[in-house]
Amino acid sequence: MNRNEIEGDPHSLLEGMIIGAYVMGASEGILYVRTEYPLAVRRLTRAIEQAREYGLLGNNILDRGFNFNLELVQGAGAFVCGEETALIASREGFPGRPHPRPPFPAQKGLWGKPTNINNVETWCNIAPIITRGAGWFAETGSVKSPGTKVFSLVGKVQVAGGGGGSAAESIKPLPH
Repeated sequence: MNRNEIEGDPHSLLEGMIIGAYVMGASEGILYVRTEYPLAVRRLTRAIEQAREYGLLGNNILDRGFNFNLELVQGAGAFVCGEETALIASREGFPGRPHPRPPFPAQKGLWGKPTNINNVETWCNIAPIITRGAGWFAETGSVKSPGTKVFSLVGKVQVAGGGGGSAAESIKPLPH
């Protein structure tokens, strides 16, 4: 499901991460993508290049003294690496297996430093929530689970794809 978001609009993922990094004061981010998703890797790589070209990644972003760089890491593809402690272990070069908590990654994560881990869906929601407000986001969903949620249907689905267009159609180059 997150692969589809990356393939369809990698820029929204980057935008959310850049905003999050600015708010947290982070200077480095890591995008961990399964090697089995070559289209997602290609589109994300290109989106990162475009963000650098437009000065949205690197040093002194938008002349605000904010520095932020992203590293794209291709993981071994174990589904378990979606669990945050398994992902950290994999990135550190160990088998991607979950570890008991505490300590939580926010206290002691990657390389023993405080680490914020969020999934693609969360980062992609940052800019729309900031633009339209939390109330707008909460209008969708239910009282106990407000907001949107990406999910996938499998099996004999009558109409596949849902969006009425291909992911490639939603990728637009940044204006010059």
